Amino acid sequence: MATPFQTEAWTEYGLGTLVLFLRYFARWKTVGFKGYQGDDYFALAALVFWTCELVMLELIGQSGTNIGVTDEMGAKMSAAEIAKREFGSKCLLAGWNFYVTLIFTLKGVMLCLYSRMTLGLWQRKIVIWTQFGTVIAYIAVMAAIWGHCTPVHKNWQVYPNPGDTCTLAVANYLTLVVLNIVTDIAIVSIPVPLLWTVKLTIKRKLMIGVLLCSGVFIMVATLLRCVFSLQDIQGINTSTIWAIRETFVAIIAVNAAAIKPLFSASRWLVSSKGSSRDKGTSSYINKHGHPLGTIGGSGISGGISANRHQKYMTQLDDNSSEEHIVGKPEFVGYSKPEVRAGSTTSGQSDNQDGIMVTRTYEVTPGKSTLDV
Repeated sequence: MATPFQTEAWTEYGLGTLVLFLRYFARWKTVGFKGYQGDDYFALAALVFWTCELVMLELIGQSGTNIGVTDEMGAKMSAAEIAKREFGSKCLLAGWNFYVTLIFTLKGVMLCLYSRMTLGLWQRKIVIWTQFGTVIAYIAVMAAIWGHCTPVHKNWQVYPNPGDTCTLAVANYLTLVVLNIVTDIAIVSIPVPLLWTVKLTIKRKLMIGVLLCSGVFIMVATLLRCVFSLQDIQGINTSTIWAIRETFVAIIAVNAAAIKPLFSASRWLVSSKGSSRDKGTSSYINKHGHPLGTIGGSGISGGISANRHQKYMTQLDDNSSEEHIVGKPEFVGYSKPEVRAGSTTSGQSDNQDGIMVTRTYEVTPGKSTLDV
C-alpha cells in the first residue's frame, strides 16, 4: 500500500506532467511544432528529468539508504540488506543529480523566453550574462554533489558508516539554496525594467509581472525545502518530498506564461506568425516611444541602424514566432510614400497617444538611404 509521501509525490507528478503537456499544446496552437523555440525544448527536457526524479524517489522508498545507519546497526544487517541500502543510496545520489538538473533546466526555460523578449534591447546583455552565470552555478552545485564526499563510493557505503559528511550531504543543501536563490533573483530582475517602461495599465503590468516573475515562488519553495530538510536531516522522506514539492511549484510557475493563452482570449504574451501577407514592420512601444520588439518580415525599428537591426531583429515567416509584452497593441506604421528618382518625400505616421514617427526617404541613382 502506498505511503502518504508516495501518494503526494505521484499526485504532484501527474499534475506537473499535465502542466507541461498543456504548455506543449498551447505552444503548438500558437506557433506549431516548427515554431518551437529553445524554451520549448528545455521544457521537454524538464519532463524527462521530472520523471527520473520521481522514479528515484520510488526506488529510494523501496530500498532505503545509508542515512541514519550506525556501525552497530550495520554490523547486524545481512549482506542482502546492505546491498539493498547501497542501491538505494546510489539512487539518492542519482536523484540529487536529476533534481538539480531539473531545477536549472526550468531556469533555462525562462532565460530562453527572456532572450527573445529582449531581442534588440539593452537588457539582452543582462540575459546573456545571467545565462552564463546560471551555467556556472549549475556546474558549482554539481561539483558540490560529487565532491563533498571522497572517495565517491562512500556516498553509498553502508557499513562501516562513512560519516555524516557523506550520508547527510549538508553541503549539497547549502550550496544549492545559495546559488539557486542568487540565480533566481538575477532571472526575476530581467523583466522588471521592461514592465516599468512598457505602456500598459497598472493591472495588466501586475498580471504580467506575476507570470514573468514566477521565480519568486520558486525561491520561497527553495527556502522551505532547505529549512525543513535540515531540521529533519536524518529523515530521508522529508528531504525527498520537499524536493518534489519545490520542483512541482517550479514547473507550474515557469510554464504559467505559456499556458495563459489557453484560458483567455486576451493574451499578455502574444505569439505572432509572420506570413506572406505581413511584409511591413510593426513595433510595440513603451511610454518613451522605444520599441519592445517587432513583428514583421523586414524594415527598421525605432532608432536602430540597418546594420544593428540585422544583428538583433528576427525576421518572421510561417515557421517562426516571437513573444512580446503587449497591452493594447500600439503599432508604429507609416504611409506609403510617393517616391520619384532624384526627389525626397516624407511619410508620416498617424499620431498615437501623442507619439509621432516621421520617416524621410531619399532616392538617388544607384544609392538609397533610410533615415529614421
